[in-house]
Amino acid sequence: MDLQQLMEHQLFDNGTVPRSMISPLEADNGFTNEPPSFQLPDLDLDFNINELSGPAPAKACWSGLVGSGSHKKLDHNAYERDRRMQLNQLYSTLRSLIPNADHTKKLSIPTTVCQVLDYIPKLQKQVEDLEKRKQELTRAKCRERLQCLKESTCRIVSATPLDGNEIMVQVSLLSNMAASLPPSKCINIFENEGLHLISSSTFSTLEVNRTFYSFHFQV
Repeated sequence: MDLQQLMEHQLFDNGTVPRSMISPLEADNGFTNEPPSFQLPDLDLDFNINELSGPAPAKACWSGLVGSGSHKKLDHNAYERDRRMQLNQLYSTLRSLIPNADHTKKLSIPTTVCQVLDYIPKLQKQVEDLEKRKQELTRAKCRERLQCLKESTCRIVSATPLDGNEIMVQVSLLSNMAASLPPSKCINIFENEGLHLISSSTFSTLEVNRTFYSFHFQV
């Protein structure tokens, strides 16, 4: 190896070029003994960022599941709260129906149920008694109607015109009914119809158990 090759070998091994070997033209052009710097071209990193953020959807999905579970729990709590409020309202209404109860105090649910179970048979007994009373009143009313019907059929009223503007009225009824329809009551009835009494007579017969009223009216 000659001297020139040895010097070139040393120059390339050190990686530097002595400034004495740089020509003025090369120095003006910016040539230095420092290694050249390379500028990387602009790269589109969107694809790489999306790849790096690959696990994010899984995290979002897990967050969604957690949020959904929390929402269901809140719905369940709200449903239970409404259900308990409705039950309390029903028990409060039930307490108000119990007679002889101190409504200023709030009875417990077991106490309320026990009092209701004790009150129901008593209420059923009252209903049965009222039904019997109703039937008795109905039968009594029917008997009264039958008696009125008998009385109406047992009374016989007849009117006979006389000369001029006079009329004879005769009433026949059972003797035991004469007390409920005396002659004075009959006269008042006819006078209220515009008749004027001239004379009246009454007689009874035991053979047929009847009483007869005769009234002479002027129209």
